Amino acid sequence: MPIWDLRRGDHDDNRTSPHVRGLRGVVLSTLLEFNYLNASITFLALIIGPALLVGLAPSVLLTYGRLKFEAVTLAGRYPILALVLLAVLLGAALWLGRPLIRLALDSFWDLHYALVFPFFVAVCEVLRMLAERLPTRATSVEEIDRRRRFGTVLGTLLLAGGGLALAVTVWLSLGLQVVDMRHVRPWAMAKAALVNAAVILGLSTATESLYWLLRQRALSGPLLDWTPSPPHAGAATLRVAHLSDLHLVSGRYDYRMEAGTYGPRGNRRIGHALRQLAAIHAWAPLDHILVTGDVTDDGTRGEWAEFLDLLSGYPELRARLSFVPGNHDVNVVDRTNPGRLDLPWSAGVALRKLRVVLALDAVQGERVHLVDRASGALGPSLKDYLRKGGRLERLRALAESGSVRGRLEIFRIWGAIFPLVEPVPGEVGYGLILLNSNSRAYFSLTNAIGVVDPAQLRALKAFLRNSPGHPWAILLHHQVIEYPVVSIKLRDRIGLALVNAPDLLAALAPHVSRLVVFHGHRHWDWIGTCGGAVLCSAPSAMLGSHEGEKYRGSFHIHQLAVGLDGDLRLTATERIEVA
Repeated sequence: MPIWDLRRGDHDDNRTSPHVRGLRGVVLSTLLEFNYLNASITFLALIIGPALLVGLAPSVLLTYGRLKFEAVTLAGRYPILALVLLAVLLGAALWLGRPLIRLALDSFWDLHYALVFPFFVAVCEVLRMLAERLPTRATSVEEIDRRRRFGTVLGTLLLAGGGLALAVTVWLSLGLQVVDMRHVRPWAMAKAALVNAAVILGLSTATESLYWLLRQRALSGPLLDWTPSPPHAGAATLRVAHLSDLHLVSGRYDYRMEAGTYGPRGNRRIGHALRQLAAIHAWAPLDHILVTGDVTDDGTRGEWAEFLDLLSGYPELRARLSFVPGNHDVNVVDRTNPGRLDLPWSAGVALRKLRVVLALDAVQGERVHLVDRASGALGPSLKDYLRKGGRLERLRALAESGSVRGRLEIFRIWGAIFPLVEPVPGEVGYGLILLNSNSRAYFSLTNAIGVVDPAQLRALKAFLRNSPGHPWAILLHHQVIEYPVVSIKLRDRIGLALVNAPDLLAALAPHVSRLVVFHGHRHWDWIGTCGGAVLCSAPSAMLGSHEGEKYRGSFHIHQLAVGLDGDLRLTATERIEVA
């Protein structure tokens, strides 16, 4: 009898599994393996740097105003000199103004994503959970929704009060700090910038908390479970497969971060799922195959190669498959070391995004198009966009040598390509809108929080306004709203949330009759509605569903109906267990 079968894995496979070691064990090992030098540099880059840029804005504006005033006063005595100075100031404003404003706004949002939004979600979710359970446990979906709204109201008011208290306290004790930028004194400038940043952050936190509250209150209708309904007369019915969270690994006996030794080894289960999909498609053709993120377990080159190899055996499925990136695809730094940090400009961050872009290009590059941010019109295909303007050479240099120019290029590409749109095919059917819902993260333990960034939301709104009457399937990785279940643990509510979900729902609200939203992330099998929007949450095709039989992979075959007026409805669904 052998001592141990190595194909089953061993204790080392459970290093990052909260289900095996418990959250306390994972956090403890993270603290022991934490790189404090990297953490200090990252803190300076993500917190102190943006705070300084935001805080210096008042001083920059005042110094520019003083220079303008001096130029005007010179006009009476030295008109030529005044004209020259005004021309220089105007040129500087035109040349530096827009980039500086953009940099300040980007820094402002970075500061909020790093500090305010996660804290806001934590406060609200704690209060929402308490509201669900006290004094008596909520039972119905309607009661859960009412109590959660109460918790949200209380949380936003507390956070608004806290932000206002911070701003007032700093203002009264130190006042708004303004320095003359013409006489640079580094310490005085840094002190003034940090004080101003605290005031601005407090005021904006109070404002955004109240704005968030208005967004939550504006959601029309409660969160409800979906119920099937027949299609309208004359509607065309189409079949779509929805898979999520494949968590592919690169080796035959490799483990997965979440499941550890409790989950399946290798990728045979996904091979079975593809064979089942091929059989289903041969029996009754599928219109689309949607994969809503976490294609890989930690975004390595070998895992993406495995994904492309698996698809190469099923060309009829590959031609219909569309996917979006998940947090495991782009934000896991090192699955063997949860304490490891990535610096924001490191090659690791750039390469993970490059692998996603290369896979998008290989699978659906000819089918999906970028959106023009200004007009909302369709732009070039992803394949054409990646091969213009010298991008191809810079991306190759990144892949081969991790070049700095390649890193800068992939960061620009990543910020420009989403949302990706697959247009409506012909007269009958619906199009796809692919969103990236992954926040910027450089630490494995906090990799799962989601954000649909403001630029992407603006492009989404513009595109939907620009395509009236067309039906769309919206794909993203993160869940749009918390499930109507009181047993969800706090760590899942906080660590896996889409922090600006109300903004996304508000962007979709005017168009809900012609939209269906598909997502994954939480490995939860649920379909519901919120404000009229149909939300389809998929279990993991590899690891199953948390509310069902765990580690039994499954996916859905949905039936969609496209009406004559362009409305899109989910009319029926079937859950398929992976053989």
